[in-house]
Amino acid sequence: MPVFPFRRRRARLRSRDLAPDRYLTDGRRLFRVVTRFVNEGSILVVIEDCATLDARAYAAVELGPMAVRPVRVRTSSPVGDPPALSGTAEEPLQADTPAVA
Repeated sequence: MPVFPFRRRRARLRSRDLAPDRYLTDGRRLFRVVTRFVNEGSILVVIEDCATLDARAYAAVELGPMAVRPVRVRTSSPVGDPPALSGTAEEPLQADTPAVA
């Protein structure tokens, strides 16, 4: 019986993923897009390694073989509601709402 390795689907880089101040990762390192240059359809981006602060320029077509993908921000909390901030005041009871003892 043949064994097929698990292949993870890679997210494609879009033009908006290469906008300045966006974040990219290769699964091991975190990069920040410093700037982007567009010249007659070709895109050149300068990305900075967030750990070493080294910045390098790459053509957008070079980022594909490097397995670089965009970092996505979660829009919801993974488990339940986020905890309440400490020091926040509770809402006062309305005058027409009876207090429960």
